[in-house]
Amino acid sequence: MTVVSVYVFMKYILTLVMPFFLAFCIISAVQPLLRWLEEKLHIRKRIIAVILLVFAVCILSGIVWYVVGKLGGQISFLTQNMGRYENSLNGFVHSGCQKMEQYLGIDAERMEDTIFLHVNNFTADMEQKALPKLMNKSVFYVKVFAAAAGFLGMTLIATVLLAKDFRKIQADLQKYKWYRVSEEVGIEIGRLAVDYLKAQLTILSVIGGVSGVALWLIGIKHGILAGILTGFMDALPFIGTGIVLVPMALWQLIQGKVWQSMAVLLLYVGCILLREFLEPKLIGKQMDIYPVVVLLSIYVGIGLYGLAGVVTGPLSFLLIREIWRKIADFEKDVPDFAGESSDFCGDD
Repeated sequence: MTVVSVYVFMKYILTLVMPFFLAFCIISAVQPLLRWLEEKLHIRKRIIAVILLVFAVCILSGIVWYVVGKLGGQISFLTQNMGRYENSLNGFVHSGCQKMEQYLGIDAERMEDTIFLHVNNFTADMEQKALPKLMNKSVFYVKVFAAAAGFLGMTLIATVLLAKDFRKIQADLQKYKWYRVSEEVGIEIGRLAVDYLKAQLTILSVIGGVSGVALWLIGIKHGILAGILTGFMDALPFIGTGIVLVPMALWQLIQGKVWQSMAVLLLYVGCILLREFLEPKLIGKQMDIYPVVVLLSIYVGIGLYGLAGVVTGPLSFLLIREIWRKIADFEKDVPDFAGESSDFCGDD
């Protein structure tokens, strides 16, 4: 019943009330700060909450604007230098075919023509099929953007409204034992989530720092920035550092920089080993959870919830575990469980 209830809550109920749930979590987390600012500045909590939210939205918007601007600049740079990249690719293919002919006796010219025929067919197929489909989904993208904006707006409004009446609402809910138990479970899950984020940020920082320094020493352009990006990608399950380092190694090979390519591949292997060394020590120690269980919860979560299962999978596991612990503690303290059932619904 616990597993089914958690699944139904995470899959259906939470998605319906997510803006209000997030608003409640935000206000719960910043309530001491709001109270302190209210006493120091003599300003109502609602006004303080609005100021803090506007400040947070401005920072988030600035980060998004910076990332989009950088990405747009890189795309523009790639487009302007496409001819040079094509020449580098042609030279790499030609050199590779010549070596294949030298060592294996395969006709280099015929092999080169076959490779470029497949490349041209792939490019034409992308232009005829993939790009039109992408453009035809523009209405879908607009709907997604509108839904995201509505979700963010509803969360902000709910947060502002909760800032005023949060203590009164919390006092009313404290009358019910189910809320007190839920609050204890939520606090424990929050603590575990913070520990998990701390562990992941530590791993991210170490891998990002090592990658940045290594790429800079190898001589990769913008190596420090690429290393930081590598660290961020390492935090994503099933993607990891390979999404950055493997294409980078291939690109170095295309440009004829063989030793740089091998160095980047060695860095990729080193990042994998570094995560395997750090993850059990940090996550297992702080959360009392085996890393393989975290991976299993992510894998099952993606199967049950889709892409959101990366977060909701481990969260569901923690929720189930804490509920089971509360049930076990309750049965130890109160042998006559049926006798206490009426009090579980409320003190009145």
